[in-house]
Amino acid sequence: MASMRQSLSQKTIWFLLSLAIPLYFGLISLHYAFSQDYLIQDDARLHIVWLQQLVDSDLFPADLLANYYQTIQATGFKAFYWIMAQVGISPLLLAKLLPPFLALIATGYLFHLTLLLLPMPACGFLTTLLLNQNIWLKDDLISATPRAFIYPLFTAFLYYLLRRSPVPLLIALTLTSLFYPQVALVELGILTLRLWSGESRKNYKPYALWLTAVILVGITVLPFQQQITAQFGEILTAAEMQQMPEFGLNGRREYFGVDPVSFAFRGASGLRLPLFPPILWASLGLPILLRTQSPTVNAMTSEVKLLLQIGVASVTLFLLAHLLFPQLYLPSRYTFYSFRIGMPLAAGIVLWIGLAAGWRWWRRLSQPSFLQKFSMGLVSLFAVAVVVIPAIPALFLDTQGWIVGTQPQIYQFLAEQPKDTLIASLTPETDNLPAFTQRSVLVSRELALAYHPAFYDTMQQRMSDLLAAQYSSDLATLQAVIQKYGIDFWLLDQQFASPDYLAQQDWLRYSSVQNTVDATIRRLEQGTVPAIRQTFAACTAISENNLIVLKATCIGAVESE
Repeated sequence: MASMRQSLSQKTIWFLLSLAIPLYFGLISLHYAFSQDYLIQDDARLHIVWLQQLVDSDLFPADLLANYYQTIQATGFKAFYWIMAQVGISPLLLAKLLPPFLALIATGYLFHLTLLLLPMPACGFLTTLLLNQNIWLKDDLISATPRAFIYPLFTAFLYYLLRRSPVPLLIALTLTSLFYPQVALVELGILTLRLWSGESRKNYKPYALWLTAVILVGITVLPFQQQITAQFGEILTAAEMQQMPEFGLNGRREYFGVDPVSFAFRGASGLRLPLFPPILWASLGLPILLRTQSPTVNAMTSEVKLLLQIGVASVTLFLLAHLLFPQLYLPSRYTFYSFRIGMPLAAGIVLWIGLAAGWRWWRRLSQPSFLQKFSMGLVSLFAVAVVVIPAIPALFLDTQGWIVGTQPQIYQFLAEQPKDTLIASLTPETDNLPAFTQRSVLVSRELALAYHPAFYDTMQQRMSDLLAAQYSSDLATLQAVIQKYGIDFWLLDQQFASPDYLAQQDWLRYSSVQNTVDATIRRLEQGTVPAIRQTFAACTAISENNLIVLKATCIGAVESE
């Protein structure tokens, strides 16, 4: 009894220490998130800003961008933000508050999942440390977008799978399919692989569980896909994508034409294996250690095979996504997240086996030599570095993809305009305007994703029209575009007329309007002066740093010189 109480006490201590890790990262990130008035996470600009309509239905009226990005959001994600909006928490506020809670849930599940593989609480602490180092030094958890929910949901699925708890498992699987369908397919893959185990051949229950899981994923994912198709049609085919610069080298969604190494390991097409912290790659040593004999290795349960099943399911779906591209969407989605949970699990076990073996070796030494003491000192120093370096706030905050607004006066001015205000611009700053001003933009780099022709054809037309209007020497062309779209303000960079400036806009240069861009650059090099310049004196509403905001109504009243 005393031994059991001591074991429970150790488990509680290590579990509390594990929870302290996401609290440390989370509270520092939370403090930073509220440290400035104009600060937003990069992906939140695409996926969360439009949900502000849940608390103010007058925002982004008749906005194609808002409609598209809400339509492609997973059903569970939208429902969760809707529920929180009903209790008074706005989406943009919730997005900043949510990450620490998601990390705490994922940490709790991973700690107890580790104990089902190796029942040693200190090892559970190691795996949760590595998981948190990885997810807080990236931009997915902190974004509070659908991919942030993968960590608690996938770890919950794995935990209930090993606990043989079918109802909670099916709940976790269903929630995963409602938030991030690609990972739900990985979970189905794991269930499929487990059907081949000896246990499955003894009774029908695993098959019944698998069939139920397939049905649940089907009835949650298929209506979501049909909703997108009904609104914006079918996604582009691989052949169509291959002809578009947007999916080529340097394109907005680079896929075709890249070098073999990049194609296999990076970007939308690659495995996207975690590179930081590097200690995660210790996980590759697990198959070797499993062949050795030691008290720690012998304490491992047979469920360690789960790590192999995660890898096989993920890589299989990764290959299928390439084979069927783009029907299963981007191949990297099937390995990116599952490996960020599987590798910390495996690496934590490897490190604990190594630490346990090192400690046994040290205790056997009656009088350690200088070289032995020096070696132990190096190992200790390395262990401290592994813990301390990823925990440096300046380091992990810099990797979380925060966007800092640098034009506060312009944001405030535009935010004070009517809610149906429409802003036209080709500057990079346009990406930030919906988030910092809650006003609509015609098009921008981040928002012009080329997956559904029904959406992107309109974006291309807007890009072409803005290029023609902004760089035409005929003021009538500019005025016609303003009237066509009902534009209220035009945002310009002071250097907009420089050929080099336009050449640096990669989203335009490597897009389906690249011929128009190249022709415009040639005209600028030949000395063409855009007619919009003659409106600066009379039509400037506000300027700040290198940006100018022009009143469109004023431009419409200017007569050509």
